[in-house]
Amino acid sequence: MPTPDGSVPPRADVPGAGLRARGRHASHAHTAALRALRVAAVALVALALTAGAGGVYAYQRLQGNITAEDVSGLLGTRPDRDADTTADTSPVNILVMGSDTRALADGTGGAYGGEAADPGARSDTTVLVHLAGDRESATLVSIPRDSMVRIPDCTAPDGTTIEAHVGMFNSAFSDGGPACTITTVEALTGVYVDHYAVVDFSGFRSMIDALGGVTICTPEDIDDKKANLHLEAGTHEDVDGETALAYARVRYIGDGSDLSRIERQQALMSSIVQEVTSSQILLRPDRLYSFLDAATKSVTTDPGLASIGELVDLAQSLQGMPADAVRFVTVPTEPYPPNEARVQWTAAAEELWQRIRTDTAGQSTPAPTATASTDPSASSQLVVAPGDVSVRVVNTGAPAGTASAVADALAEVGFAVAGVGDGEASDSSVPVLVRYGPDREDSAQTVAAAFGGAAARPDSSLGRTVVVEVSSAAYSVTDVRARLTGATASATATASATASPDPTITARVATDDICA
Repeated sequence: MPTPDGSVPPRADVPGAGLRARGRHASHAHTAALRALRVAAVALVALALTAGAGGVYAYQRLQGNITAEDVSGLLGTRPDRDADTTADTSPVNILVMGSDTRALADGTGGAYGGEAADPGARSDTTVLVHLAGDRESATLVSIPRDSMVRIPDCTAPDGTTIEAHVGMFNSAFSDGGPACTITTVEALTGVYVDHYAVVDFSGFRSMIDALGGVTICTPEDIDDKKANLHLEAGTHEDVDGETALAYARVRYIGDGSDLSRIERQQALMSSIVQEVTSSQILLRPDRLYSFLDAATKSVTTDPGLASIGELVDLAQSLQGMPADAVRFVTVPTEPYPPNEARVQWTAAAEELWQRIRTDTAGQSTPAPTATASTDPSASSQLVVAPGDVSVRVVNTGAPAGTASAVADALAEVGFAVAGVGDGEASDSSVPVLVRYGPDREDSAQTVAAAFGGAAARPDSSLGRTVVVEVSSAAYSVTDVRARLTGATASATATASATASPDPTITARVATDDICA
């Protein structure tokens, strides 16, 4: 049985970054994603083995490591909990948020500038972990921090209300903490969040060290004095936790974008999965305990996930999941026209969330898209300005107040709102449906584009007003005014509408070559 000091001790002269208050975005991006992987796909199995081996002391110590915080009272109207699945057990969705707090569990926050120099906490990466109902696959969805989305009304930890607004996705956490992030994700996706976890990057270093290091691969030399990271191009084995953290934090490689960092971090997570599943850590109680001790020290979760007993039960249901069934996906995005340093979700994002909601995300063949073949939003060209489009919003099954919220969001990005109301859904299989009358296809195209490519249907009974049906809280409104063009796009839109748009959803499998 391991002793309390059985974890790998920190080195006095560790190479790599992490000792300067820079590049924190990538650090908790990786930490959050790693934490998601850890909690969802690997650590749970290890926890089951630890508890099953009779390690009572270890069990109690690990239970005491986890901090529990119940935020359920801060959440508003929530989507349906049960997915449409044929599995015997229910799918589980865990929302993992990385925190850049300098109040680190191991007391090393001063090495990153300290809490006085950088108070509070921000989350630059959020990962939704979807465990399939049949427990044969796991999908980890990275949500880009700089996605421009509609953040709904949120209740902050102090009880104050944060009014709905359009902003960067990660501002939900900095403004309202984990509860606001959960509310935002549920409103945007229609996916019920069963559990949440907030982690800092101190545990990441210790977990890597407990593994004995991890393999990373960089396609180019890294000589970054700001991050204090120096690596030659190629594959590096047995990289310690501090250097791996530096690799996750470094900003000035590749194109320097958040999406580029996510790709690098997903490759690093794949390496961690490969290391855990191929090493003898599960058969080494000392290394296993060190690993789990580090994993549990840096996490705050809901009371359900904070229970080691509940984790063990979940772990036992995951024991048959192979590493090649763990998939990493990034929400499909495109540049945000008003500011191309930001991104907005594409129509394929709704396809992804539909697959999560219906528990088909682990299937190799995409589920049928709900977008109609006559979708005028398929073209990226827009010829009718939002201010020239009269829109009426109808609630056809969404929570009360959704129609008004959608109307407010449309008005905020320039549309002329003609009113709101309730009605029967023309097609309840899609969260947002745009209906348009004769000669209003171009107007409908602008409206559908504002929803990231919503489904659209012609309706000969309508006049000049375009009707938006909202059947769930899964929607996001973006500003499309910068996409207007003076050229006539009708022909292009018609040609694009003859075939269903291709939902571009790519996945990385945990067993893929990390250099790929």
